[in-house]
This record gives sequence, C-alpha cells and structure tokens, in this order.
Amino acid sequence: MVSWTFLSNHAHVLLCVAADPDSTLHAIAARVGITERGVQLVLRDLIDEGYLERERVGRRNHYRIHPEGRLRHPLEAHHRVADLVAALGLDERAAPGR
Repeated sequence: MVSWTFLSNHAHVLLCVAADPDSTLHAIAARVGITERGVQLVLRDLIDEGYLERERVGRRNHYRIHPEGRLRHPLEAHHRVADLVAALGLDERAAPGR
C-alpha cells in the first residue's frame, strides 16, 4: 500500500462517478480503497457543495456531475471539474452525467 497519493478521496470518488454514474457504493469503495461509509460521506460532501446530484432510479442511485463546478483549492480554482475529468483521461461525455 502506498503512503500517499496526489489526489484526495473526494477526487477519486468523483472520478469513479464520472466513469460510471450508476456505480454502487461497494464498487466505488473497492476502486478507491476506502470503506462504503467513507464513500457515503464523500458523496454527501460532493452533493452538499453542488458538485454532484443524486437521483433515485428504482432501488439504485444515479449520479450526475456538475462539470462547471470549480476546484476548491486556490491553486486550482481556475479549473473546472470537467477539466479534471478530461485531464485524467475519462471520456468527457461522462462528466455531464450522460
């Protein structure tokens, strides 16, 4: 296990949702390497701050990213969420929530 990474768990969860807006907590937790409860807390932060929307579809959740959201740190605040998703090689169509 590595001792640190360049991106936060918030960024990792956001990127997982960008890649698969219908992903489960279990799947995201496995990819990011945190607990399902940790994913829930991160998703709540991202929803509360307007970076994501959650829609209930049957028994599952569907997430929609707000690609126009600005990154939070002053060093990156001139970049949008869509820029982060694009820079890390994800399909841009996934960023708006398909």
